[in-house]
Amino acid sequence: MLLAVKPQQMRAVAEALPGSLREQLIISIAAGVRTADLTRWLGGYARIVRVMPNTPALVLAGISALYAGPAVSSVERQSAETILAAVGPTLWVEREEHMDAVTAVSGSGPAYVFYFMEALQAAARELGLGADEARRLSLQTFVGASHLAESGDDPAILRARVTSKGGTTERALNCMEDAELKRKFIEAVKQAAQRSRELGDQIGNG
Repeated sequence: MLLAVKPQQMRAVAEALPGSLREQLIISIAAGVRTADLTRWLGGYARIVRVMPNTPALVLAGISALYAGPAVSSVERQSAETILAAVGPTLWVEREEHMDAVTAVSGSGPAYVFYFMEALQAAARELGLGADEARRLSLQTFVGASHLAESGDDPAILRARVTSKGGTTERALNCMEDAELKRKFIEAVKQAAQRSRELGDQIGNG
């Protein structure tokens, strides 16, 4: 049984289900809803897999993190993985608290990519390029860089290969380092994880 509703609606939905549950596996795609709370709302039913996908799943290019409660069998874990694999790769986490980090990194992650893509397009426009040129250049740059990253090399190595001493890329990266952009970005992701924990607390206590 797949439960994909807004987190704020999950309690009402779950509390209406206990009479119809027998041996079904529950797959929850409600962000922030912890398995302990969902089990409580389901009247003690604990065969639950919690999932955090991301929006690239809409084009079959997402990644889904899964967490299985202790009552879930290996066969049920495989069933859940097979379902989510239809929209992209899957990743199991063994500690449920890591789902907050997953939410911050990959759940919210596409928005970070779009944010930097917006900035790159804006810079292109300010440098005199047209809107279509700016969009095409920025989009393909992100796509191509992602493919290069799939080679297995560390991103730091790939970055260094593009950065010639005294060149244009070095000038840009020095500007970013002077603004402490990397440190601030890391802090922003940590804040997203903190907000995920807060939402989980609010939903569970609601």
